[in-house]
Amino acid sequence: MPTANDCLRYWDLANCIRIQDAIALWCGVEPAELARLKVETHCMSAKRAALVAALRDGRLEYEDLGIVTSQGKVFKGAPVDELIEKDRLVIDKASLRRWFEQLPFEDRPAFLFEEERQPVLPDGSNVEEMNSHKAIAIMAHLLAVSAGKYRAGDRPNAEAIGQAVNDAAKRFFGDDVRGYASFHKKLGAALRTFNQELPQRLRNF
Repeated sequence: MPTANDCLRYWDLANCIRIQDAIALWCGVEPAELARLKVETHCMSAKRAALVAALRDGRLEYEDLGIVTSQGKVFKGAPVDELIEKDRLVIDKASLRRWFEQLPFEDRPAFLFEEERQPVLPDGSNVEEMNSHKAIAIMAHLLAVSAGKYRAGDRPNAEAIGQAVNDAAKRFFGDDVRGYASFHKKLGAALRTFNQELPQRLRNF
């Protein structure tokens, strides 16, 4: 019989997740166990407030589960606060992962970021997003080769590339662009990960 920790893996199969379940998994607790205890710590309350604020501001994508009318049709379209109050809202997990990546501190819940927990479904499709850090690092290397201004010595210049990405984002989407200003930090982390996983003979690529 699976243990409680083993059962946490099954949450990885879901594409969407309720707020209270996301908070529990963020804390490394099985959601049903947390619901049974009927407690909410200050940390959980803070996490709930952060998720709600992100939903209200449009920084998290979500789905309205809807309600079935007397005619058998599903009604959707209520304001986000009403959806939260009536527990009709589920957060898109890919959107939640992107939101975590833009946080100004390192907080990476295992259910979203541990590579070994990203399962391969029976149809052979991989629910894990492409290893974005490595892909970003490779693109940075290619950019550094093509233009000297994106190079610092023989390595990509994360600051210069990040500034260029931020400037381009503003041209495409306007000045109200979230997340891009700190892209150089994500790129720096991606380059470190990329370099650590390279064979020694390729470290100076």
